[in-house]
Amino acid sequence: MGMSSCVNLSRAAAAAKGTTFAAAAGNRGHGRSVLPVAMPLKKGSSYSGVACSISSSSSSSVHGKNSSSPAAADHADGIGIAEFLGGKNFLITGGTGFLAKVLIEKILRTNPDVGKIYVLIKAKDSDAALKRLLNEVVDTELFRRLQEIHGKDYHSFVARKLVPVVGDVREANVGIAPELASVIAEEVDIIVNSAANTTFDERIMSYAQRFPRLKLFLQVSTAYVNGQRQGVVLEKPFRLGDTIAKELGSESDSSEHKNTMLDIEAEMKLAFDHRRHSDDSASFTEEMKELGLERAKLHGWQDTYVFTKAMGEMVINSMRGDIPVVTIRPSVIESTWRDPFPGWMEGNRMMDPVVLYYGKGQLSGFLADPEGVLDVVPADMVVNATLAAMAKHGSSASPAPAMQVYHVASSTVNPLVFGDLSRFLFKHFTAAPYSDAAGRPIHVPPMRLFDSMDQFAAYVETDVLLRSSRLAGAGAGDERLSQRVRELCAKSVEQTIHLGSIYQPYTFYGGRS
Repeated sequence: MGMSSCVNLSRAAAAAKGTTFAAAAGNRGHGRSVLPVAMPLKKGSSYSGVACSISSSSSSSVHGKNSSSPAAADHADGIGIAEFLGGKNFLITGGTGFLAKVLIEKILRTNPDVGKIYVLIKAKDSDAALKRLLNEVVDTELFRRLQEIHGKDYHSFVARKLVPVVGDVREANVGIAPELASVIAEEVDIIVNSAANTTFDERIMSYAQRFPRLKLFLQVSTAYVNGQRQGVVLEKPFRLGDTIAKELGSESDSSEHKNTMLDIEAEMKLAFDHRRHSDDSASFTEEMKELGLERAKLHGWQDTYVFTKAMGEMVINSMRGDIPVVTIRPSVIESTWRDPFPGWMEGNRMMDPVVLYYGKGQLSGFLADPEGVLDVVPADMVVNATLAAMAKHGSSASPAPAMQVYHVASSTVNPLVFGDLSRFLFKHFTAAPYSDAAGRPIHVPPMRLFDSMDQFAAYVETDVLLRSSRLAGAGAGDERLSQRVRELCAKSVEQTIHLGSIYQPYTFYGGRS
């Protein structure tokens, strides 16, 4: 799809702050070890430019210089990323997804001697899987630099490396045909589970038990599995039965959640029972959303997505046996910082709808703590961290298998404060405004931030009322048009307030990774 025409937060904010590049720094005294990964820093920071924003629950520290190529880490003080990746075979789920594509591109471009990369794709047959691989991965703008490197041999190079595999992570052996499943099990060294679905990952871990040469199982999760934890959050693996509510309840001596126990099988049974007793398919989806949100909040998570991601971590940890597992927990992944080129983006990421509404003059304020932090991290920085974690924990020299957790985030190293972000966006759209249908620039006012839902709802209703009055005035005398305007404005109020309620757990998030 190429580069997005909308504002890329990780670049717009960084550019507004004024950033440079420098070597990786230390661990900032949080008792957390550091892997070499770059993040653009605030102007005036005690660091001179690029900082490590990934840390681990393991006891040893790893330091190295950042580079656009992992090979730079393969030196006396590094961890040998390029050497480790050479000849390795991968199985990647969610391979057509945003982050997995950046990972695949980086591996192929910087480590051309890598083995095969089996890309699990949900498709009706092998032809459909190949078509998706070509259309959604190989022939996209993201792979432009790789195309330039290999020229006319590009497609033959990719054909030797990438193998589309029809499958579904929700099925036994992740839905792969038995014969091919056996071949993959015999060949693969590293599994990267980056599927975006909300299953509990027991099937892929069951399949992983069949891999005799498996050196690492890498799970892509989210930093927001930390739920309602507050302050600096250290990397801790989840175990079966853990709940954030119980953890916070025991810390506060509250009896309300002390005895709360998370039973994953019971949660699944509750969902399936609810589904069995639902007759109306139209209302079923909404009912399941409400049930998921209710259960998530009961156990201390802010929404169903992070709740199921946390349960996925628990299942993998309980089933891993002797398999080394690394869990990568990125915060909000945004556009690339510089690799393979600056600003690559696909689709709308977390805050993009709000940015677009603001830039187009449809929303001049939002529900957010002005002093709160939007924890964003560029996609290529997440990939750098992932590759570093692979090399550190997937080598034969690694210690006994363990569950390693890495947060890939910016809120403790280079926080993007909502108040600053609102000013950056105002400056950006003042300098480079959108145009309306007539080609005239859309001028936006400074963005307002509201620290309560009541204030935000009142603002939205007032703002929409003013806009509807102007529209109604333009169509004076046309009753049908006036009625249509009123209906559209009422829907706009409902959608905007709903949008605010979805974002509220994140725009007032108190945890720092």
